[in-house]
Amino acid sequence: MTSQKAALVIGASRGIGRQIALTLARNNYAVVIASKTEDASEKLPGSINTVAEEIKEAGGVAVPVKCDCRNEADVERAVNVATERFGCLDAAVYNAGAILWKPVLETPMKRFDLMMHVNVRGAYAMVLNAVPKMIKQKHGRIVLVAPPIYNRFFKGKTPYSISKVGMTVLAKGMASELTGTDVSISTLWPATVIKAHVTDVMNVPNSHMRTPDIFADAVLGIVNEPTDKLNGAVLLDEDYLRSEGKTDFTQYQCEPGVEPPRMMPKKLPDLTVEEEQENLGLINKDSKL
Repeated sequence: MTSQKAALVIGASRGIGRQIALTLARNNYAVVIASKTEDASEKLPGSINTVAEEIKEAGGVAVPVKCDCRNEADVERAVNVATERFGCLDAAVYNAGAILWKPVLETPMKRFDLMMHVNVRGAYAMVLNAVPKMIKQKHGRIVLVAPPIYNRFFKGKTPYSISKVGMTVLAKGMASELTGTDVSISTLWPATVIKAHVTDVMNVPNSHMRTPDIFADAVLGIVNEPTDKLNGAVLLDEDYLRSEGKTDFTQYQCEPGVEPPRMMPKKLPDLTVEEEQENLGLINKDSKL
């Protein structure tokens, strides 16, 4: 029996985050369940405590930690609980998110600030607190739930896109800082709609969705990757699993026998440039870059 690993999942009280936590727990991870919701309600089903109990009842190890990801001290505490209780932090997943799909002129500053704080700032706080511990232990895998960068994504939801693409920029830029450390950071995004509390509220038909298990299985593969080949990778759940040899996705269908439509492009733009490896050195005050 291999020694148990430790994972932190921020945004784990329901939906995709809950499934990530359950899947990791079933695969030899002790999991810190971090989220703002301590008590389930009709409006917000699921909490850190209900997810932790699910894992424990199935024979796994879980610790619930209240974490408002807008508060850096809460994020820092969640990271520290993992390392103090389990002696290490092998994987950290940032799934917390604030969503409002509206154009700029329909998004007030209060909602924009919320998305910036919960999405990009919260992810930044997790990275800032988790990476030093991972570098010290000479191993770690970070996954941010963030999209690839392409023009169509921004349309009709520019404020939200700013906050989510900021997470992708964080991963791409941080990857270069992690080179040679055996710590890697990747982003992951669903190729199709994933069934969650928000899709239930929106009455999305089952024929248009997959279960959150597909996303959780992709997370498991990423954090279990023995090399750092995924450092800086911007991944889609289905495409990543296909690259690892999976061909049958029927188990993830919400409506048996019906494959949901893909919402993501099949081919994404390459953001690199010909001068990618050139070292410009320090940019002085006279630089026009």
